[in-house]
Amino acid sequence: MAKEKLKVLMVEDNPTDALVVKKRLQKDSAFDYEVTHVVSGEEALLSMEKNSYNIVLLDYNLPKMGGMEMLAEIKRKNIEVPVIMITGQGDEIVAAQLIKEGALDYLPKRENYEDAVPFIIRKTIAEFRSKLERVRLQKEIALRKEELEKTNAKLTELDRMKSDFVANVVHELKTPLTIIKGNLDNIDQGLAGEVQAKQKEILGDVFKVINRLSRLINDLLDLSKIESGKMELNKEGLDIVALAGEVMETFEILAAGKKIGLVKEFPEKTVTVNADKDKLTQVFINLIGNAIKFTDKGSVTVRIIELQGEAQVEIHDTGPGIPQDQADKIFDKFVRVVAEKKEGTGLGLPIAKDIIVLHKGRIRVESESGKGSRFIFIMPK
Repeated sequence: MAKEKLKVLMVEDNPTDALVVKKRLQKDSAFDYEVTHVVSGEEALLSMEKNSYNIVLLDYNLPKMGGMEMLAEIKRKNIEVPVIMITGQGDEIVAAQLIKEGALDYLPKRENYEDAVPFIIRKTIAEFRSKLERVRLQKEIALRKEELEKTNAKLTELDRMKSDFVANVVHELKTPLTIIKGNLDNIDQGLAGEVQAKQKEILGDVFKVINRLSRLINDLLDLSKIESGKMELNKEGLDIVALAGEVMETFEILAAGKKIGLVKEFPEKTVTVNADKDKLTQVFINLIGNAIKFTDKGSVTVRIIELQGEAQVEIHDTGPGIPQDQADKIFDKFVRVVAEKKEGTGLGLPIAKDIIVLHKGRIRVESESGKGSRFIFIMPK
């Protein structure tokens, strides 16, 4: 296997020392050395401006421009090359100064010092290449970071525009929908004349559609408020046990119609949390309603546990469960991971999560296909 060629610039005013080092390098098996020998710093700088070298062996004591001065010139001219200083000065202070001024390493010029030259060249080359790779990676990371920041800024702006558009459209829809519902209510109540049985049936179907659209509009309004940071919380001390019980009562007829149990596992005493009653009610409605919707047999259990400085709520259903690889998507907007087609906007869980996070709380889901789901959220007191 051919050896890697290494171009060496040797700056040495003593021809005997230069010859000794050259002969030693010829015996080394690591590289195929191509050595250029000059006797002064001025000549070395001229040579470096015209040619590229892999490494420089620089004598400390040179006529006119000394080794330290040459290091300064190399730095000033931004010449990227590793430098090994060969010095007769055994002083550690001098050595530290050499490293500070830009030498990657140094070698004291003692008896048989030439035997150490191949080793220190290998070491310095490895360090220099490692340094160049680090610099390259840092530049690449900085470039990628800049690109990501620009992309993120564009996505943030697009997301803001999307949110503004959705909010505007929803507001435009809400008023005419309210007018339509009001007029239909008047018709249903007979204010525009007697309503026949068939007409009542048709009106009932229309009301279902209108109510579905109203829920979608309200969900989108909540979402736009959360995303724009405009949702305000009116916190108060409230009994989360009593609130959960009130919400569960509203679902009793729905649960009975599906022949599924609605189970309370509450502590006997009150558990007070600092929360917005309306928003926390919405969380319970979304989570309990979701559990009932996806449960066709068995039960939905709501459990409340008082913790130190917190209250934990668990809503457990015996529905189809969520596949493990899809559980992390359950709180994504407009996503329903259960295969069955169920009516809804796909916004209930994301809104519930956002409301809990606004309260400095936490929410998670534990589920397995075929074994139901358990939604757990924790509210600070």
